Amino acid sequence: MTWPFRGLATRIAGTLAIALMPIGAIAVYQAVQIAAEEQSRMEVALLTATAEAAAGEALAISSATGAVATLAAMVAANAGASDGCSTMFRNVVRDTPQFSFAGYIAADGTLECGSADVGRDMSDGVMFPRMDAAREPMVIASGFGTISGTSVIVSAAPVFDDREYIGFVAVSVPHSRIFGIPGSAGLNQTTNIITFNANGDLLSSDRDLGDAETTLPVGRPLSSLVTNRQFAFTGMSANGEQRIFAVVPIIPGVVHALGSWPRETLGWMRLSPVLFPVLMLLTGLIVAFGAVNALVIRYIRKLKDNLGEFSRSRRILPLSTSRTTLPQELVEIDETWSDLANHLVRDEAELENMVHEKSVLLKEVHHRVKNNLQLIASIVNLKIRRATSPEARRSLKEVQMRVMSIAAVHRALYSEPSSGQVRADDLLTTVVNSTIAAGVTDERTVTIEQDYAPILLYPDQAVPLLLMATEAVTNALKYMGRLENGEAFLRISLEATTETEATLRVVNTCGTPFVPHETVVGSGLGRSLIAGFATQVGGVVTTDITEEYYDFRLVFEGSVFDPDPADHNVPELDEDED
Repeated sequence: MTWPFRGLATRIAGTLAIALMPIGAIAVYQAVQIAAEEQSRMEVALLTATAEAAAGEALAISSATGAVATLAAMVAANAGASDGCSTMFRNVVRDTPQFSFAGYIAADGTLECGSADVGRDMSDGVMFPRMDAAREPMVIASGFGTISGTSVIVSAAPVFDDREYIGFVAVSVPHSRIFGIPGSAGLNQTTNIITFNANGDLLSSDRDLGDAETTLPVGRPLSSLVTNRQFAFTGMSANGEQRIFAVVPIIPGVVHALGSWPRETLGWMRLSPVLFPVLMLLTGLIVAFGAVNALVIRYIRKLKDNLGEFSRSRRILPLSTSRTTLPQELVEIDETWSDLANHLVRDEAELENMVHEKSVLLKEVHHRVKNNLQLIASIVNLKIRRATSPEARRSLKEVQMRVMSIAAVHRALYSEPSSGQVRADDLLTTVVNSTIAAGVTDERTVTIEQDYAPILLYPDQAVPLLLMATEAVTNALKYMGRLENGEAFLRISLEATTETEATLRVVNTCGTPFVPHETVVGSGLGRSLIAGFATQVGGVVTTDITEEYYDFRLVFEGSVFDPDPADHNVPELDEDED
C-alpha cells in the first residue's frame, strides 16, 4: 500500500515547512503587534478627533455651566428674586452670543426673573421636574425649548437659602449656535460625535439624533460610559457595524462626548505582515519542490520505469541520454544499476541454457526409458503369442499392462514442457482405457464411467498410482458381475477432496459374476501389489464390500518431489497366501 505522505517531495516540503515555521511565527507575532499598535494609534487618533470635534460644544457648555454657577450664587445672595435681577440675566444673554435664555425659576415653577417671559409657569418644562427631584447641577437636552422654541442644551444649578431649596437658575444654549463655534464639527464624514449627560441622555450630535442612535455601541449604555478619564474601545454599533469608540469628558461626571468611526476589518496594512510569511513559505515550498523534482524525483521515477521495463522485457534503458545533465550521485546509481542488470541478464542466459540442456537430457532419458519399456512390452507380447496355457498368457498380459503403465508415465514426462510433473487425468485415461480394452470382451455389456480431476503429480507418485489403478481396474473386471436388474457398471474417479488431499475410487457391481468364481484362480499378487503401491504413494486403502457393490478407495496427499524415491520392490508373498 502506498501512503500519500511518504513521498520524497512531501517529506522535503514538510521539513522546509518546519524549518520556516519559526520565521512564520515571528512574522505572525509582529503582525499581531503591528495590528495592536495600529489599533492603539487609531484609538488615540479618535480620542484626539473627538476632543477637537467637541471643543466648541465643550466651550459652550462650560460657559453655560460657569454662568449658571455665578448667577445661582448671586440669586442665593439675594435670597431669591430681587430688583434688577432680570436686567442681570438679559445682560448675560446679550454679552454671550451662544446663550438664548437665562433665568431664575422659583421652587413653585414660576419664572420670577429672566432674560424673557418673566412670570411664566415653567413647571411643565423638561428641566423643572428633574431639578426638583435631583436639586444638583445638571445639563440636559431638549428638542423644543420652552422659551426659545428650538433644540437646546440647558445647564442648570439649584439655589439654596440657608440650605433651603428655593429654585434653580437655568441657561439655554441652542444647538444651532453650538455648531457655529470653531472646532465643533467632525473631522470627516465617517466620524460621529455625540454628547451625553451623566444619566445617559443624548444631548447633541453632529447629525440627526435618529442617525446618531444607530451608531451607539451595543450592550454598553451611555450611562455606563460616564467616567473622569478618556478611553477608547472597539465594539458593534446598533446598525451592525464594527466601530471604534472614544469617550472624552467635557465636564467630568456631568457632560461627556462620544466619538466613533468605522474599524477597518481588512486592509493591506493588516494583511501584509501575515501574507508575507505565508507567501514566503509557499514560495519556498514551490521552489524546493521544483528543484527536488527537477534534480531528483523525476529521475527516480524514470529509474522506477526503467526497472519495470527491465522486469518485463529485459531492456536496459539509461536515465538520460546526456550524463552531463545528471547529478554525479544519480550517474553512479545508474551505472551501478546498469552493471547489475547486465550481470543479471548474463546469469539468466547461462542459467536458461543450463536448464534447457538439462531439460533436453531429461527428456531424452525419459524417451529412452519409454522406448526400453515398450521393447520389453513387445518381448512380453511375443511370449504371450507363444504361450500354450491360458494362465501363462493371462499372467504375461498383466505384466505387459504394468510395463505399459510405467512407459505411459515416461512418455508424459518427456511430452510435457516442464518435464517435472504430469497430469494424473491424462495418464489415468490412457492406462485405464488400455486395461479396460484388454479385460472387457464383446459378450459383456458393461457401463464404464470415468471422471478424473486434473491433478499434477511428481513421477515418484505417478508411477505407483498408475500401477495401483491398473491393478484395481483389473481386479474389478475380473470379479465384477451383473445386478438383478441387469445393470453392470464400472466407475473410476479421481477427485481432489481438499487442497492437498485426493481420492482414487474404483466401484464395480457384484451380483451374478461374468466369470464363474471356480474358474478364477487368485494368486494374491494383486492385493500385495496394491498394498505396496499404497505405501509408495503414501496413501490409505479402504474397501467397502456389499452384495451388490465393491467400492475401492485410495486417499493420499500430494507431496513435493522426492529425489530419493521410495523402494518400488513388491513385498514377497507367503507360500500359503492365496
